[in-house]
Amino acid sequence: MLRICAVTMTLLAVTVLPGAAARANWADSPDVPSPRAYLQNNRTIGDEFFHVEWAAAAGRRGQARITGYVYNDHGEAAVNVQLRITALDSTGQAVDTVVEPVRGTVPGFSRAYFDVPVPAGPSYQVSVMSFDFMGLGKS
Repeated sequence: MLRICAVTMTLLAVTVLPGAAARANWADSPDVPSPRAYLQNNRTIGDEFFHVEWAAAAGRRGQARITGYVYNDHGEAAVNVQLRITALDSTGQAVDTVVEPVRGTVPGFSRAYFDVPVPAGPSYQVSVMSFDFMGLGKS
């Protein structure tokens, strides 16, 4: 029998820059939180189970792309892995955020490749925003 254990991030504390409207959305919401709303410690639940190695480059027709690997540091395979990619300006402030899926399964203690289009920016933050662990169990 297949058992799926869902783990998603929830926003616990939000800091808002002056003049910005805060939108504190749950991670499973179809909306992406405003780039001006920040988690106070900039960590996600995904940081406990995954790490990401990535590089930014210009793709076809000048579209910026992030390519790399998401590493599953947990023993159970993960599916429905979503990356949160935040474009930062030259001062390190968030200017745009996208959420992109990692295709397929990320095996336990292994990795999966990703290649996603992103908004142009001088630098980025990339983290695992949500995922589901998939394990075998007996009913």
